Amino acid sequence: MTNKTFTLATRTLHWLVGITMLSLIVVGIYMANFEVWALYDIHKSLGVLALLLILPRVMYRLIQGFPTPNNSHKTWEQKLSHLMHWALLIGTALMPISGMLYSGFGGYGVDIFGFSLVSENLVGDGIEPYNESVFMISKTAHWIIGYCLSAAIVFHVAGALKHHFIDKDDTLNRMTGKV
Repeated sequence: MTNKTFTLATRTLHWLVGITMLSLIVVGIYMANFEVWALYDIHKSLGVLALLLILPRVMYRLIQGFPTPNNSHKTWEQKLSHLMHWALLIGTALMPISGMLYSGFGGYGVDIFGFSLVSENLVGDGIEPYNESVFMISKTAHWIIGYCLSAAIVFHVAGALKHHFIDKDDTLNRMTGKV
């Protein structure tokens, strides 16, 4: 990766993780606000599978380092960009992990389209948490991380659009492979 171009691996992982996380966040918010629990199994399955994209992206980013900022960026923009990239990287990793802990320790199980990784904890007529403390902490964490990650995504997209339409630099073009 040079200052002007991003590798195909960088661009592919970026867009796949971005679209996956946006989809999961939108479905999660919709599910929770409108109590559409029929989407729960799909949401959980895709969240677990998202780790297959997220973990390689995190490892790749830690090994390769963060992108070299465009030379036209101001110092405060470079620092904010670095902070946002860390927030996105950490948030995308913690989101599915907290969801798995929430579902697993809550007794709801962790499945991938019917293949059980952690079985439900059925007790009598209901589901009982395996560990109430871990369940409550991970449930709260999943909610907080979701909203923080959503905010980071909004800032990330806004920054890219600002650079493209206002500053007219090549920041967005680098990530779309046009440079």
